[in-house]
Amino acid sequence: MQTLWQKLYGWFNDRVLRRVLRNSTYLILSNLISVFLTIFITRKLGVYNYGVLGLITSYVTNVNKLFSFRMNEVVVRYVGEAYVNQDRARTGALIKFAALVEAVTSLFAFIFMAATARLGAKIFLDDPELAGMIMFYGISIIGGIVMETANGILRVINRYRSIALVSLIQNVIVAGIVYFSTVNNLGLMGILSAYMIGKVLLGVVPVILCATWLPKNIGKDWWKAPLSLITDKKAILRFTVSTNISSTINLIARDGELLWVGALLSPLYAGYYKTAMTVINMVLTPINPLIDTSFPEMNRAIIQKKWAKIKRLLGKITAISAVWTGAAFVGLLLLGKPLLFHEVNILGLSFQIFKEEFLPAYDIIMILMFGYGTANILFWNRTLLLAFSEADYATTVSFYTMLVKMFMTIVFVPRGAYYIEAILLSAYLAVSVLIMTWRGLWDLRKAEKNDPNPVGQTAYKKAAS
Repeated sequence: MQTLWQKLYGWFNDRVLRRVLRNSTYLILSNLISVFLTIFITRKLGVYNYGVLGLITSYVTNVNKLFSFRMNEVVVRYVGEAYVNQDRARTGALIKFAALVEAVTSLFAFIFMAATARLGAKIFLDDPELAGMIMFYGISIIGGIVMETANGILRVINRYRSIALVSLIQNVIVAGIVYFSTVNNLGLMGILSAYMIGKVLLGVVPVILCATWLPKNIGKDWWKAPLSLITDKKAILRFTVSTNISSTINLIARDGELLWVGALLSPLYAGYYKTAMTVINMVLTPINPLIDTSFPEMNRAIIQKKWAKIKRLLGKITAISAVWTGAAFVGLLLLGKPLLFHEVNILGLSFQIFKEEFLPAYDIIMILMFGYGTANILFWNRTLLLAFSEADYATTVSFYTMLVKMFMTIVFVPRGAYYIEAILLSAYLAVSVLIMTWRGLWDLRKAEKNDPNPVGQTAYKKAAS
């Protein structure tokens, strides 16, 4: 009879799972540095200024997302298919198409941001004079003019280590600038400068890497491939527009959370919410990389009609995320308040993560854990739909749940307790994720029934064993 360790070894000894976990590990270290850097910044700025920082960066980021077509997903879906099929000419044409679309939309995003900076500062920050800071951080939009396309390409050619290394170096540089700013008392502007430089690095370096590696992967003249090779432009554009609509819906319902709080309450409460999201991001950090690394694997398996491979992967990554998320929730419930917001003494050493002025963020953390925990466990819900070309369904679900959430936000948040917005966001996440998960699994069962592909399944099982 197998021992427990042998069973665990056999469970993890899955080629696809190992590749996903290895690629994810490359990204986790960088994310951890970012989390600890954020904690350091909260202690230097205090609740109100931390809220102001969050509102400035959130405004620019969400304006960019408003025009974004999430080209990384488009690249993984369509360039990935051409690359797997070794169609080099079509791969090059699709890359050119994606980069062109993203460059144009990034320029529109920058123009819109510049035109609305003063209005945004007035509505969300209660101070039109902060428009200059918004404009300054907005330079990052130009710095990342084709960033999504470049990152999608790196995923398709399986260069996750490079993505993680770029992110790691960027976080180290940002940390150095933040430290320099605090030592020299440069305040909010110094930290904002660090953030802006970091964003530009994340935008520029992946493009340089793609320019270096693409000739080796698809040929030196890949960029000469004519766009006329793309015969399914209508389907690609539909997918692209759908991802943009989905991104806009997420902007209103989830990613723009700080902006809602800043507009309906104040930058002070935005500081509490941003602090809560810092803790939530600690929980998400080990799982978030799996989203990017599992999507190409699912997409590749669907193209090859290897249904057992997909089900095996989904079962294992769900189990991993459930164990981690459950443990994190119990830990926060039992030890979160004393560990996060009070001074802790261990072996004669004392430390305090957040000052006690941030304590109202704890209630927000625990409420958000329900919604984000559900999304964390079933993190693959939307990417499975995308792999089945069901972007429209994901968009529809997000749209109607977003409308309900937006209505309730406008009605209840201004006159309710500060944590009402957290309840609404948590409910939105849980409901939308569960519906999309059900549909994705339904698509998988339907595809397997209609095209069982027993030869491919047998080959995969032999390879896995």
